[in-house]
Amino acid sequence: MGYNRKFSHSVNGDSVEFDVTYNTENHYFTVLESGLSDSYLLKFDMATRTWSTDGGAESKIAAEDLAILVQKHFGRSV
Repeated sequence: MGYNRKFSHSVNGDSVEFDVTYNTENHYFTVLESGLSDSYLLKFDMATRTWSTDGGAESKIAAEDLAILVQKHFGRSV
């Protein structure tokens, strides 16, 4: 099973490319969006059952919406 997925999604009428890598050690996703120079992390907090992003760049979409896309492309859901 691969731990990297690339996909695109329309955000406000613009196509945004996402390059997402899953880290098996900390269970975070590293996300690089087209148009951004830095990546960021997509994290799931088991205690609060919420998704958030953290890191150098800010996502063009909400963490919850991004999580749905990532789970769809990885074939898993939380």
